[in-house]
Amino acid sequence: MVKQGLFMKRYLLVVLSSSMFIAGHVYGQQSAEARLNAMFDTKAKTVYVAAHRGDWRNAPENSILSLQWASKEGVDIVECDLKRTKDGQLVVMHDPTLNRTTTGTGAVSDHTLEEIKHLKLRAGTSHPTAYSIPTFSEELNAARESGVVLDIDQGWDYLPDVIAQVRAAHQLNQVIINVFPNTSYADLQSRVGEIPEDAALMIVVNMARPDAENLIQSYRMHKRTIVQCIFADEHLESVQQIPGYRQHFPIWINSLWPDQNANHDDDRAVDSGQPDQTWGWIVSHGAGILQTDRPNELLQYLQHQHLR
Repeated sequence: MVKQGLFMKRYLLVVLSSSMFIAGHVYGQQSAEARLNAMFDTKAKTVYVAAHRGDWRNAPENSILSLQWASKEGVDIVECDLKRTKDGQLVVMHDPTLNRTTTGTGAVSDHTLEEIKHLKLRAGTSHPTAYSIPTFSEELNAARESGVVLDIDQGWDYLPDVIAQVRAAHQLNQVIINVFPNTSYADLQSRVGEIPEDAALMIVVNMARPDAENLIQSYRMHKRTIVQCIFADEHLESVQQIPGYRQHFPIWINSLWPDQNANHDDDRAVDSGQPDQTWGWIVSHGAGILQTDRPNELLQYLQHQHLR
């Protein structure tokens, strides 16, 4: 009886502890709107994680499943790309052609939505899966249901339509919209017209450009702007200035590939076991948002560093 009583006490403690952890995790989660708003608090220490094309290691890239898996892992943002079909519909696809990621071939723009919906997405190993190419509307709905912020990367060629669809879905406060890279705010407006004040924009800037600072500062006119800094050389003067830009803008840096972060990349962090020299370096140089191909490992690292 004594042994049984001790077992029950231990069992109840485990159950209680697990329940408290689950409750704390659930109640600690922010809505997508609250999370996006929090990213604009440039004094906050929290570092936010964006999953590049979703969790493509466990699901086809840019699929609904890749978004859902990334959300379950705990990322804040899922990045996706858009292309337009022959009949004018926006679908979630990175490449201009269907060849690499689907069972089809040819340009996305040469196929109707009905034709594209008959295709299947390929996994990272290139084998066909049971999953279809999502429409932009389906991706927006999946983001709403999963509670993640959606970053629309390659959608700038259709920017007015993108903004209109996001607004019609009542998700302007849950979405980041990338604009034409290396384009000043004035030039952006001349190309697409007036931008809604409540739209969260992201400008991608090549920090090696001589006009990098002018490009960044031009977005002071739009309060909800995130600056994504791309650089292959960490010794650039403009890279040294990134922490200063953090006073006015959320700073997004990709840890994806060496040429986007001066060799402070995901593979070096995970495969070479150097997270401090990569993810830690990026954070110390002003980033409040990291886009990664290794979301699970990055989340664990940030939690260990008390940055989550």
